Amino acid sequence: MPSGACVLRYEGARGVVWRVKYRDASGKQTMETLGPECEGWNRRKAEAELRERLVKVERRGWKRPRPITFNEYVDLWFSEGETRRSWRPRTVIQYRSIAKRLKEFFGPYPLATIRPRHVAEYVAKQGKAFEASTVSRDLSLLHDVFKSAKREELVETNPVEGAEHPKLAKRRWRILEPVEVARVLKAFTDEQARAIFLTLVLTGIRRGELQALRWRDVDLVENVLRVRDSKTEEGIRAIALSPALAEALWQQRRRSSFRGDDERVFCHSERGTVYREHVFAMQFRAALKAAGITDYVRPFHDLRHTSLTNEAASGSTPIALMAKAGHTDMKITRRYLHLAGIVFRDEAEALERRLGLGVETATEVSTQLSTGMS
Repeated sequence: MPSGACVLRYEGARGVVWRVKYRDASGKQTMETLGPECEGWNRRKAEAELRERLVKVERRGWKRPRPITFNEYVDLWFSEGETRRSWRPRTVIQYRSIAKRLKEFFGPYPLATIRPRHVAEYVAKQGKAFEASTVSRDLSLLHDVFKSAKREELVETNPVEGAEHPKLAKRRWRILEPVEVARVLKAFTDEQARAIFLTLVLTGIRRGELQALRWRDVDLVENVLRVRDSKTEEGIRAIALSPALAEALWQQRRRSSFRGDDERVFCHSERGTVYREHVFAMQFRAALKAAGITDYVRPFHDLRHTSLTNEAASGSTPIALMAKAGHTDMKITRRYLHLAGIVFRDEAEALERRLGLGVETATEVSTQLSTGMS
């Protein structure tokens, strides 16, 4: 072993910690803390880590990078990622929000000193203030940050690997039945909100996709709606318009003061700006109440599930469902299908016909049973 390279056992106020000391390719003396005994570190494991460091120094001319804080690295990772990965504006907004929470907790830590126990502490703390889904998204982004740092040889390991994501509460979706859809549609007092509701239940498009629709995306000659602005590449798609929806969109264009090809299909009635979700939510809940539906129904999430569930129940093929939803994997589409309680009468009759069991057969069986009982 090279001169000066050794394993050090340090006993401090928080217990025994193992460290390694060696010279990097520049000849600079380097001391690195591996971790405490409570996390499984011991002399044998520390010696193995030291050997790996020495191999990197000898074969790859490895030099230990200058210390960098989590704050510094996240800012660098974010700016490079935004350019290199061409994140969409909504993705950038979400990532900025997550990065802010991560920096508030990990910010002053040197990047290389963050350990799995720190990640566990973050999960425990955030779990008291945020929903499980939010904490899980934070962990996913933190994992990506450290994955990049490891690739750039700024850290030896990714402390988020193996981190336990908080258990997500099982979400209950409120699927509107066909008769309920008709009642709610009739109960709207605002015509634009009525057209939005019909668009959502007949196309299954996402909230952001609906808000981004321009009149050039709506072909009322061929009756096709084109989704050009979606959160995924797979989401860019064309959806056939039913006659009722085509008529509703035609009336929406006639009513609107903003009819240019580049203007929004659904917008602020006076300014032509983006149609805000809370405006529709207010109109939607009033229509639900007027239709006698007292359950809580989420105006966009539940309606997307309602649309795809009823589409599946009407007999659409898996390929058609995937294409309409903007997915490339049926496993994802299945998450939107809630078919328990749906009665497939047409399919039951089709099976009967296939098996050659018509009314005559049923009558014959009934007669035989009656004779046997008598």
